[in-house]
Amino acid sequence: MAERTNRDAVRGELIRLLEGLEFYRSWAISSLKRDKGTVTKDDLDQIVLPGSFFLQIFDDTKGSRCAEVLKEVRQWYSHAASDLFNMANFGEEALAAEANEFLKDFRKEVGFDFYAEARLLRKTADEALKLRKITNPEDYYSLKELENDLSQSVISSNELARVSDLLRQFENQFKAH
Repeated sequence: MAERTNRDAVRGELIRLLEGLEFYRSWAISSLKRDKGTVTKDDLDQIVLPGSFFLQIFDDTKGSRCAEVLKEVRQWYSHAASDLFNMANFGEEALAAEANEFLKDFRKEVGFDFYAEARLLRKTADEALKLRKITNPEDYYSLKELENDLSQSVISSNELARVSDLLRQFENQFKAH
């Protein structure tokens, strides 16, 4: 019974986060429509998948692995937060205002702070830096995506250089075999 209760709690948290992700997705799509006139499949591929996608994966996943779906949704928050941070702090004035307005609307409509939910990549980077290694493929792929995002604001450039070294070490483990 405890396992079912835990799964229900994780699902409840997932649904809460997916409501916010849907709010972000709708905002991103409407911004693209406004700026470009239409939204292509390539555009949609750059935006987070619909919440129903993640919920279906969660419902199809058995056992404790369902927590991985929650982790993936938190990663989306981290990446989107980095984009929003850059828009708000380094974008042109209209773009900065739009990002700040989104964050204010998000808090009002969804009921929690977007940035507060976006700490997963920071935690993953901190853990890897503390251990001086990347311990699993999921963390590797998250940090690799962070490394590839030239506009990321999750970690400092010094930390990113150290994370890059850890990524190369992780990659070299598999090249040697």
